[in-house]
Amino acid sequence: MMSRFTNILAVLDSSADASPLLQKLMTLSGQDTDISLIRVVYEGVADLKSKHIDVSAELKELVLEAERSALRDEVQATGTHIDKLTCAALWNPRIWAGALHAAASTAAELIVKTSAASTNFAALRTPDDWNLLRHASTPVLLTQPRAWSAKPTVVAALDVYDPEHGELNDRILAVAHDLAGQMNAELHLASVFPMLSTWLDEVTTISSYHKLRKEIESEIFEEIATLTAEQGIEDFTSHALEGLAVESMKRLLASVDADVLVIGTKARRGVAGLLLGNTAEKLLHEVDSDVLTVP
Repeated sequence: MMSRFTNILAVLDSSADASPLLQKLMTLSGQDTDISLIRVVYEGVADLKSKHIDVSAELKELVLEAERSALRDEVQATGTHIDKLTCAALWNPRIWAGALHAAASTAAELIVKTSAASTNFAALRTPDDWNLLRHASTPVLLTQPRAWSAKPTVVAALDVYDPEHGELNDRILAVAHDLAGQMNAELHLASVFPMLSTWLDEVTTISSYHKLRKEIESEIFEEIATLTAEQGIEDFTSHALEGLAVESMKRLLASVDADVLVIGTKARRGVAGLLLGNTAEKLLHEVDSDVLTVP
């Protein structure tokens, strides 16, 4: 059964155009959706040690009020109307830390972050983006500076062959299904398997490459069917992709004109869990869709 993200935190960089982000927030909004739009700011001069500490505190509040006012003006200028939208400016030298603090204080179920406009999405990846993904315990949606399609598409990347991804697959499915429902989007579920042709000459018992490929595809479709049935997910399209994970997913995203890719970021626990994982990192660098990461 589809649920909704009813408490969303959105982070808007000072150099980014507010319009694409607000259009996406409007798509995600509903009567039961609280959306907090924040900007994290910091002026080092206000934190200097000084005898004039009252002046520093006054300067800090002046900066915060100016940013709050600017944020409200940006929202108004776009003509966007979201019923339950609040604007705030937060003081923190690190944007990602300020975002996580705000997410914790508002009990946000989803963090949405946009970055400055760029023709190359990989160029948008800043240390703040990476730190936010590595430390967030909540799904994070990193957005492109462009609007979603009129008929949007969500693609979720699953790993049905790795037992360690079992719980993560469940979380990815739940989040992707909820997001697709909230966006009124088509949902595609994909899993990649290694290229078979490389080994066909070495395995003499394999009589037909196409037969083996069909068998593996069927296994993947059955695994996806089992996973979705457990969560009551019915409306989706399955994909079994042969080849390298990143290149295969990029081709699928292009073929379905995906608006959002949903991926997992922490399949491992302990110290290793602090890493996003090679496939996730490469996808974040190379895809040009929005990316929703699920910890």
